[in-house]
Amino acid sequence: MKRLLGLCREKQYSPGRHQSNDALLLDQIAHRLRERAFAVDLMTLGEANGARSGVAMVLSMCQGRPALEHLAQWEREGVAIINSPRAALNTHRDRLPALMIEASLPFPQTNLVRTKGDPDLRELDLESGIWLKRGDVHASVTADVQWIDSRDRLEAGLADFSRRGIELAALQAHCAGDEIKFYGVVGGAFFYWFYSGDARKHPFDSARLEKLANDAAAAAGLDIFGGDVIVSPAGELTLIDLNDWPSFAPCRERAAYVIADFITKRVHAS
Repeated sequence: MKRLLGLCREKQYSPGRHQSNDALLLDQIAHRLRERAFAVDLMTLGEANGARSGVAMVLSMCQGRPALEHLAQWEREGVAIINSPRAALNTHRDRLPALMIEASLPFPQTNLVRTKGDPDLRELDLESGIWLKRGDVHASVTADVQWIDSRDRLEAGLADFSRRGIELAALQAHCAGDEIKFYGVVGGAFFYWFYSGDARKHPFDSARLEKLANDAAAAAGLDIFGGDVIVSPAGELTLIDLNDWPSFAPCRERAAYVIADFITKRVHAS
């Protein structure tokens, strides 16, 4: 019987209901994999350091840089990991904008600044409003994404990030339109989307949405992914965020089956 190891997301990146949603997804995937005659153990990265010997694959929901750099060493030593820790790091905001631009995918102008010191803000159009986001992982709490329309608000937001130990911030141009959240598995095995909040439901090509999501995941190297896209009044699509191992909360049961099938095929192919 082949053994798989599932790594839970660190608590600081999975607070409140997110922790419950993340755990439920990993539990359901593990259940489906056990039905396929795999032995599956779920644990934290700290617990896994002495338990990785002989595993056929690691399923990692880890998100923080220290954990991902640790897992990257595992990968260099020959451990198969989904998602690759290198791909997970590519979703951090200090890497994602450049990757999307290099792949010729629509992504808003994003500037990275240190939260301490006196960053050069002269070129920013604060009157029209921009988004202040933490410059590493995607949002874990509401305060990780803030609407900024004045220098005072920006300085307060940067100070808040600094107090919380966030050293890098992303200043992202605003894209007007409907926000769509999506979840997917590489190769078109699964794709699901829904409107986030109130939406005018501007007409758009859903096939283009799926292609954009899959192209972005491929550029980052992700197998299991999610993210956010803005649909403009003209139907243009702009990616604003890309995530590894999202919770798939609105479609968890169906996604768990597909992800388990994907992992099964990947293990047998290795």
